[in-house]
Amino acid sequence: MKKNKLVLIKWVDSKGDSSVWEFLDEIANLEPVICHSVGFLIDDKKAYKTLAPAMGGGPIWGRITIPSCSIVKLKVLPD
Repeated sequence: MKKNKLVLIKWVDSKGDSSVWEFLDEIANLEPVICHSVGFLIDDKKAYKTLAPAMGGGPIWGRITIPSCSIVKLKVLPD
């Protein structure tokens, strides 16, 4: 089996609110969200990185793809 690096990615995500009608002069700022994801790096492309949070001898469980333009920091974690 190919060895996939365990990484921590700090990234910026969008935030939205469409639950109620709002008046423009009464709304607060809607700042982007800083996220942290940990997983095995299964796809390392220039445009994006894909992580799997769990691997088990071949199969993986779950995936998340993060656009590279959203990545603030990528740190390789020790085994």
